[in-house]
This record gives sequence, C-alpha cells and structure tokens, in this order.
Amino acid sequence: MKKRSELFFSLILVPIDFLMMIVGFVLAYWVRAHLYTIPIANPVGGYHYLKVILIVIPSWIVIFALTGLYNLQSTRTRLQDFGKIVVAVASGTMLLVLIDYFSDKTIFPSKSIAIYGLFFSIVLVTFGRLIVRFVQRFLFRYRIGMHSLLLIGDRVQIKELRSKINLKKIGYRLINTTSVYRGISWLKTINKHHHIDEIIQLDFKNEEQQLEIINYAVNHHISYKFVPGVTSLYKSMIIMSKLGNMPMVELTHTQLEGWGRIVKRIVDLVTSLLGLVILSPVFLIIAVIIKITDSGPAFYKHLRISRAGKKIKIYKFRTMQLKYCTGVGYSGKDDQQILSQLGSDKLVKEFEKEQKVKNDPRVTRFGRFLRKTSLDELPQLINALKGEISLVGPRAVTETELKRYGQKAGSFLAIKPGITGLWQVSGRSDINYDQRVKLDVYYVENWSLLLDIKILFKTFIMIIKGGDGY
Repeated sequence: MKKRSELFFSLILVPIDFLMMIVGFVLAYWVRAHLYTIPIANPVGGYHYLKVILIVIPSWIVIFALTGLYNLQSTRTRLQDFGKIVVAVASGTMLLVLIDYFSDKTIFPSKSIAIYGLFFSIVLVTFGRLIVRFVQRFLFRYRIGMHSLLLIGDRVQIKELRSKINLKKIGYRLINTTSVYRGISWLKTINKHHHIDEIIQLDFKNEEQQLEIINYAVNHHISYKFVPGVTSLYKSMIIMSKLGNMPMVELTHTQLEGWGRIVKRIVDLVTSLLGLVILSPVFLIIAVIIKITDSGPAFYKHLRISRAGKKIKIYKFRTMQLKYCTGVGYSGKDDQQILSQLGSDKLVKEFEKEQKVKNDPRVTRFGRFLRKTSLDELPQLINALKGEISLVGPRAVTETELKRYGQKAGSFLAIKPGITGLWQVSGRSDINYDQRVKLDVYYVENWSLLLDIKILFKTFIMIIKGGDGY
C-alpha cells in the first residue's frame, strides 16, 4: 500500500514539471531575443508566445503521464527517469512545432527557440525532479515515507538482495529477515511491534504457508511481493515490478492505487461539494417533513467500517420512528432486539439473513418514500466531502456484517465504501446478501474509472425510474 508521502511527492511533480517547462521556453525566448545580434526572422510578442506555451503545456503533462513519469515507483533509477524526460519533452516540443507549422500565426520568433526550449526544459525538469528526490530521501532519514520491510526466504537470495540493493536509499527500513517461516503468530508479533508495510518473499516452496502469508498481507493491508518462480497465486491481482535490478511479482489489493486514488478523491471532493450546494433546498424540505411527521432529529448517524478498518459515522435521513432507531444515542438496542420486541421472529430471521427487512414496521410512511427513491442516502455527501467514503464503492458495513466477508474481508477494506456501488445497480434489494458480498469484492479487485462512471450513470437512471429500495 502506498504511503501518503509517496502520493504527495508524485502529485507535487505535476506543478514542478509545469513550472520548469514554462521557465525553459521563456528562457529560450530570452536567450534568442537578447543574446543574439542576428535579427529575428518573425517578430512575435512575448505575450502571444507565453499564451501559446501556457495553452500547450497541459497536454505536455498528459504526455509525461503516458510515458510513466508519474508512476509511484520509488525504485526507478535516475537514468531511467532521464530517458523518459527526454522522450516526453521531445514529444511535447514536436507537438509545439507542428502547431507552429499549421498555425496561421507564427509561435516562434526564430526556429532555434524550439531547440533551446527543448534543451532548457530537459535540464530544468531533470533538476526539479532531482530536488524532489533529494527532499524525499532526506525525509527517509527521519523515517518519513519509509516502508517497513520483512524479508522471508532463502538465506543466499536474501544476502544477494542486500548486497546489490541499498534498501535504505530507496525508502526501505529492514525490520527482519528469516529463512524459516515461523507461523502466523510470529508474523502477528512482528507486525504488532514494527507495523509491516511490505513483505518480500524469496524462494518459498510450501504453498500452504505461502497462502497463509498472502492472506495475512491482504487482510492487514500489507504490500506483498515475491520473486518469479514461486507458485502463482491471486493471478488477477499481480503486477510485475523491480527492486533494483531484481524482477519481482507484487500482489495488489486493488487497482485503486496511486493516481487512480488521487483522481477518485478529486472527483469525490468536487462532486460532493457541488451536490451539497445544489441540493441544499431538497435537504431543507426533507428535514422539515421528517420533523413534522415524526418529532426528533432529521439525521441518523450509524457506526460503520471504512477503509483499513477505520470506524466512521455514516449520515442518513432518518426513515424509522425515533423509538426504533438502533445504536448508541438512540434506543441503545440492536435490530434483532427491537424486532423481537415487536413480536416477530420471522422478521428477526429475515434480518439475520439479509441484514434488512422488506416490510419493516419500524419505518415511517415518509421513510418508505425516502428509501424507495434513495433520497435517504443524500446526507452521505457530507461523508464523501470529509473523505470518509467515496461516491462509488462497496457498501459501508457494520463490524458484525464484516465477518460474513470471511477471508475476503481484507480485500473489501482495501478501499473506502461508497454512497452507491455495483450491487446497488445490479438488483439492489432483489439480490441476497452473499451475492452482494461477491459484487463488493469484485468491485474492489477490478476497479477502474470507467466502472465508476458506469455505476454512477446506472444509479442516476435507477433514481429517475423510482428505485427499488426498502
């Protein structure tokens, strides 16, 4: 799992690259305009030149991203970085030259400016990235952003890896090595005292023990890598990576890492903020009706589990009569206790199986309307704005429900829950709980931005049609 500092340093590279390329091409313009005695062939004002550069450079950032310069891979060498910078800057310069060629108005006062801009940009972008790398490695001295590493496997291979790779230099703090796996209790003890961030396995032949290590890593959000050659497990969740010059296979908990996580958070932040502003009159109307029809608070807060097991309070419009609301601050009782008091064992059994009741006698008349139209979920935009949940994700569950996910509980908790999700648009109230679990786990392991867009679109269609919630 990526550290927050890695996400920060990857994100900060975007404005730094942007600034360095602007400086590079401005410097190229200044050098040609002021240090040469030869007259300029095409007099172009500095304002027009700068305006075009500012318009084109965002597309340059896309080229940088496509060449992999924003990938969260701390083990990439400076030479590899430099090669990618040269390719990316040269591609952007070619784009600028093509625009100049086909444009009615000349961009470059002199054709030599493109060459100077290419040279200065490569130098300055490289310099900017070296500064970022220096700061990142300086922070490693204070263990900021470092990964606590556990090495398991053949003693000879461990010795070879340590002799070839300066682990500390690339952000690893070696907490333990072992050639003999000592069981799950030993692994738990190491994690308790050192908080393992990553496990690297080198040549391990016992598949049962390997599966035990992988399950522990997944369930505790620990990155797992192994050297190619051992049995392939979790095939849909592996990516090839390198540690120094040694090839490895890394086990991922979800596709939602690095830039995907950043983009998803930005979308959540902007959309939830806009939603709260635009829908504020709807919030007010619903809150007033709840107050009129059943005195008590309009909002209901319920304890749920978020990413990595963090406990959060989910906001909803209250749809039940106040005396039947569950949890601390309300009746103090759970759903089974309240349903038992209502004298219906059938409803208790239905809730235990599905974690909801179709014809729930506790729900008010207006509450049924809110549930059917999913309007009771609107206050969760507050949770999304706070960063506790996402717009799209698996269902936010209680601690009791989490047990039903079994060994997949760790995968389920790899990302934040969502206001809507795959199971909600795949039948919602018409599918059983076990199917919901499978759909949630599928979403986590197969996340993509396109899948999020599809789910949001289907959610919108479902709300327009009237929904099928209860």
